[in-house]
Amino acid sequence: MPTTTDVVVVGAGIAGASCAFHLAGLGIKTTLIEKLHPGSGPTGRSSAICHAFYLDPALSRLGARGTEILRNIPALTGGPSCFHQVGMLWVVGEKAAPDWQAAVTRIKREGAEIETLPPDEVTRMTPDFSQEGVALGVWEPTCGYADPYDAANTLARAAGSLGARVLLNTAVAQITANGARVKGIETTKGEKIAADAVVIATGVWTKPLVAKLGVDLPIHVERHPMAVLDAPGRAAKVLPFAWCDDILCNYARPEGDSSILVGTWSGGGTGLRNMAMERPTRIADPESYDEIVDAEESAGILAYIAPRVPAIESLGIRKGYAGLYDMSPDDNPIIDRLPGVEGAYVICGSSGHGFKLGPAVGEEMARLVTSGRSELLAPFSLDRFDR
Repeated sequence: MPTTTDVVVVGAGIAGASCAFHLAGLGIKTTLIEKLHPGSGPTGRSSAICHAFYLDPALSRLGARGTEILRNIPALTGGPSCFHQVGMLWVVGEKAAPDWQAAVTRIKREGAEIETLPPDEVTRMTPDFSQEGVALGVWEPTCGYADPYDAANTLARAAGSLGARVLLNTAVAQITANGARVKGIETTKGEKIAADAVVIATGVWTKPLVAKLGVDLPIHVERHPMAVLDAPGRAAKVLPFAWCDDILCNYARPEGDSSILVGTWSGGGTGLRNMAMERPTRIADPESYDEIVDAEESAGILAYIAPRVPAIESLGIRKGYAGLYDMSPDDNPIIDRLPGVEGAYVICGSSGHGFKLGPAVGEEMARLVTSGRSELLAPFSLDRFDR
């Protein structure tokens, strides 16, 4: 006879771990299954920058709530802090400044701590940076970055402490269904777990898994590289906060006071993609891609930030790393019921937003599964592509 549970959550990245934690907190009999260990997929390779600023209202609300959960993990779970509140500074050019100003006004009205900065205030905060093209700054003092691996593991452990069954090193072979109704899952070890609902939070592995249920999700996988700069004792001086530059298309953050992470940024995170930026490499098999970012590739990334932050050029280059993004057609997540399979739910297509949104997405998915609705998740329904 199969083991029975109320809800199976497949995947212990940040969204899946949060979903299991919140379901268990509601008294729902929950099983969390992860093929390796929490945070072992793209979550653990995220830059883990956390912010509320988005031009899209739904994204900013999820970003603000996700950041709040990460900031308050010790109080929520009893686990250690994984959040570094260093603040986040954005800069934008004249053309986009009015839209950014309007977004800040809205986000501030919704309760997040955020403000716009005139160019002279940006200069005061970044005296060693070039100010070329900067028309407006956006400052989020309570934001920053988290340790993505610790965050996922803490939420998964907390789910277990609330009564969830947590199965690690256990891969799911298939989601089982009886006609148009989900039955549960079957693991590659042959264990069958019956459930009324299954939440599929497997990120870049989602498309082939749900294809077995006859659903073709409109997502693809991209490789996103990060350069890592060696800055022992200097990282916080060179870059004391998380950073995003809409003008020169780069983002960065310190890693303690020892290193700085740098990536290129196309603008998709605000809802408007810079079409001049080359799309990252598509990956056919998430199990097989180049995870290493060598010195030559790192130099290409650093070319975007060096004109803004000249001190970058005095730092050494460490071996960088690449993570994977599951991308949707509009660069926004897909969070919804799975069409044609009652009781099946999917979190995918995070498109680079996944980590900061993940804690709130998990919380809202628990609400959707138990109550049948979530206002925050409605904009990310799958049928928006048909509309």
